[in-house]
Amino acid sequence: MPRPKSPFKQASSSQDDKITKRNIEDLARIIASEARGSNEIAQAMVGWTVINRMKKHNFKTVSSVWSHHRYAHGYPPTTTSRSIADAILSGCALDISAGATLFYSPLTMPKEGNTNLHGFDIGGGLESVDGVRDRSGKPIKNYAPGWAKEWKRVPVFNVPEREFKFYRE
Repeated sequence: MPRPKSPFKQASSSQDDKITKRNIEDLARIIASEARGSNEIAQAMVGWTVINRMKKHNFKTVSSVWSHHRYAHGYPPTTTSRSIADAILSGCALDISAGATLFYSPLTMPKEGNTNLHGFDIGGGLESVDGVRDRSGKPIKNYAPGWAKEWKRVPVFNVPEREFKFYRE
């Protein structure tokens, strides 16, 4: 069966200073690193979250956002992440994020019983999220970041909450 066409079209990079090859590559790298293995909607939401933070803090470059807000960027961009990044930065993709500026993945947060919590914001306490399981397949609670208690949740159709939860400051 053929793969459905992506709603993210390749666009020209000439509209404003945010649309540079470097910004496209940096945003594509963040998308690929943070949302690898997720569907295109989740990848676009991650991209929009980065761009919304970029706007909020008046940053001119995506690399300013990732260094300031600690986004992962250790994986190379993919064809899909580049296409999504280009569409977002060129204005060809609608902002489906409702202004989301924060996200986390319950799957990658520390779990109940973990003793190594160094470097994680776990101030939101333990939560139960459908689909978060231990190695044996048993449901297990994960920690949420403290800011998740303070900000407005942005629900996203077709992005399982075990993969990502998005928020707006």
